[in-house]
Amino acid sequence: MANALNEHFSSICCSKSFESTCSIITDTVNNSSFSFSTIYPSEVQQAILEIKSSNGAGPDGLDIKFIKLSSHVLAFPLCDLFNLSLSTCSIPLMWKFAKVIPIHKGGDSMDVNNYRPISIISNVAKIFEKLIFKQLSRYLNDFSLLTPNQSGCRPNHSTTTALTAFTNYIFSAQDNNRSTGAIFIDLTKAFDMVDHYILLDKLYAIGLSKSAVLWFNSYLHFRRQSVYLNVSFSKPRIMETGVPQGSSLGLLLFSIFINELPKFSLDCQIHLYADDTVIYTSKFDISEIQTSLQSDFNRIQTWFSSNLLLLNKKKSYSMLFATRSTYHKQNNSLEVQFLDGIPLENVEEFKYLGLWLDSQLTFRPHIDSIIKKKFVD
Repeated sequence: MANALNEHFSSICCSKSFESTCSIITDTVNNSSFSFSTIYPSEVQQAILEIKSSNGAGPDGLDIKFIKLSSHVLAFPLCDLFNLSLSTCSIPLMWKFAKVIPIHKGGDSMDVNNYRPISIISNVAKIFEKLIFKQLSRYLNDFSLLTPNQSGCRPNHSTTTALTAFTNYIFSAQDNNRSTGAIFIDLTKAFDMVDHYILLDKLYAIGLSKSAVLWFNSYLHFRRQSVYLNVSFSKPRIMETGVPQGSSLGLLLFSIFINELPKFSLDCQIHLYADDTVIYTSKFDISEIQTSLQSDFNRIQTWFSSNLLLLNKKKSYSMLFATRSTYHKQNNSLEVQFLDGIPLENVEEFKYLGLWLDSQLTFRPHIDSIIKKKFVD
């Protein structure tokens, strides 16, 4: 069962079923603005203390609570190891190994589709990645390299700021008697589908030095995972694509990977939070909304294809927002299509970043869900 689950979880990462058909567009020529800085013992000790104690032991058996207890001693040899890794542009294989715990979501326990993978990596690797995250995110923030349309991995930004930007846009449109059309885009196994070589090109394009790119090359390649079930490990499998999950660097690397996406939305607004993407526009006429959404959606689909990301057609939806006075006076559905001509499903309610939205933005579905949850509890 462990082997079957590991094969299922890694099937996307080991699949070569489709290839890019479009040229990949990257940003400006590299000026080598970023190189890794020397790591000091005080930084290592601080990173150790920041790791949550609930993480427990990783695949190497080192429990974080024991690392914390001896942080004042371990900070020095770990600091030497981390700096050696940066200077040699290489990562120990054990730091690239993930123990995957399958969580049953319900239904038939013998169906691998009813399990969700939780990746656990070495606590030493987590400490190192936290230090790398700080250096890279500081560089991105200092030079404002992440698009303002992205709310993930940016200081003072969160799901709240993403929701506020989106809902305020709709409210402003309603105040001017405009309707707003939106497309909520879902990607299939987005983090697992990231192509390593395309990501490395993007890292180099935003200014990482050759040595930094070589370090990330070692970090990304030959990552392995093994499912742990009933005190048994499955056979390890190499993950040929994807950014590490259960890692502080995974979200940041994915944000860099999709950073140029907003440039391809020319007629509509777009907002990103990790792999949650919404494109939207407001106009008086529904047909104009459809035209703008379709045009930008076509460009975005082409970008996904060129970057080897797979659109999830079953979980991507369109939605029309209108005021109560105008909602029933017009056709309240949008007719937007995928590139292959399949129509995008139109909905009247959608859960976006944890908030249930309805077509008139009354928030009634969200309130009802909270009440229902409280009664169940």
